Amino acid sequence: MAKMTESGKRDFVSQMITILQQNTTLLTDSGFDPTAKIAQLQTELSAADEAEGRQIDAKAAAKAATKEASQTLKTAYDDGSASVEIIAGFLGKDHPLVQELRKLRKVNSKTEKVSE
Repeated sequence: MAKMTESGKRDFVSQMITILQQNTTLLTDSGFDPTAKIAQLQTELSAADEAEGRQIDAKAAAKAATKEASQTLKTAYDDGSASVEIIAGFLGKDHPLVQELRKLRKVNSKTEKVSE
């Protein structure tokens, strides 16, 4: 038997509330007053809805933070890479420092491809 999804559980609780409300007289006449249970389920469902809203907000915030982190890192990398070319313009492309900086860029590029 498959596990019930969150939306399935939410729907079940909603249906239970509705059924208890619609059958309050029948249940009360049988010795069970569902009033407290209806209130409890409504409170719990409301809390679950609010928690889900916070969860959705947190996911959106995490996605936005990831995008911002990627964009700011790209800007920093592009600026650093441009600095290599500026230095090459001053020292010449064959200068040992320029060659070292270009190697550094290539080594890090290969490391990223391997770890992805």
